[in-house]
Amino acid sequence: MQEHDINPETPLLINEQDKDIKKNELNPNFSFDKLIKDEDLKNEEEQLIKQCNDEADLNLFEVQTANEAIKMAMAQPDPVQLYPPLVLENEITICFADTGAGKTALAFQMAIAIASKGYTTLYLDLELSLKQFQRRYTSSDGTPYELPNNLYRAGFARLNKTPKNESYIDCFFRSLIALIKKTGARVIFLDNLTKLAASDTDTAKATIPIIERLNVLKNDYGLTIIVLEHNKKVGTDRPIQLNDLQGSKMKSNLVDAVFTIGRSANDKNIRYIKQLKVRDGEVIYDTENVKVCELSKDKGYLSFIEISYGSEFEHLTQPTKENNQILIEQAKELKNSGKTQREISRAIGRSLGWVNKHLKK
Repeated sequence: MQEHDINPETPLLINEQDKDIKKNELNPNFSFDKLIKDEDLKNEEEQLIKQCNDEADLNLFEVQTANEAIKMAMAQPDPVQLYPPLVLENEITICFADTGAGKTALAFQMAIAIASKGYTTLYLDLELSLKQFQRRYTSSDGTPYELPNNLYRAGFARLNKTPKNESYIDCFFRSLIALIKKTGARVIFLDNLTKLAASDTDTAKATIPIIERLNVLKNDYGLTIIVLEHNKKVGTDRPIQLNDLQGSKMKSNLVDAVFTIGRSANDKNIRYIKQLKVRDGEVIYDTENVKVCELSKDKGYLSFIEISYGSEFEHLTQPTKENNQILIEQAKELKNSGKTQREISRAIGRSLGWVNKHLKK
């Protein structure tokens, strides 16, 4: 490339148009609007009108009569219970529980069962290392258990870093979409949400955008998604509630179903499963009918073995005599305020039979 020397003493050649512009720059009454031609204004106006007309044609909604809506729905296949009654096809489900309650053990047990039905399943394990996972599913004599070939497990690639020009969440979802396309998975387990959020999942700000993107992913690829999450630190003397889900209750509003795992106060190996929200169908495992299981290695690997069904209150820590009297006084106050016995039962965390018994006294 040829270089040009510019002598500061040599006057630069300025054409007549440049002179006019320089004069105008010194004029305080100068306006750039004067430089815009009438043709440009006309073209710009036409473009704005066209854009407004185009946007008027866009609509987020589709409408039909109620009868037409029912006919359209009847032509679609009914959703399948992939793991009845906890996981329904094409839904997002949250399972939350305390640390060590067995969330991962139950979730992978569910993944094995769903994959065995022929659904390609991807288990995104953000908790266990590869060695920890291997030891869970290897017998005492060192023989690995035979798992379905359409069940995939993905963990963090420890040496890979997020690109500087891409956020962690964007990189995560881009990588997840690549996995879905590669494996053909239609069921996704995300273990767990805390590991995905860039900040504390106790805040709605950190997790709601993630759940919203999972909903988009579900709709775009026809997925069923199961998300594992922690619970708040709560006592074992009252039933687990939807408000015990870690962080904002808004998370539960954005998903289709929520269930929890509780610990029994009677035996360290006993767990119970309770549904807290369903969007399609009915709650089967409620406070009066939780599913009781033993967390054991009966199948060779850690899993939930069904024992029975029963009331959640049977597995709660029983109150002391002093606390019992406080609960009785609270029940009386609630009754005097017009609450029904069932409402009182839910408010103080005692069974309906307990409330009936002590209010009669």
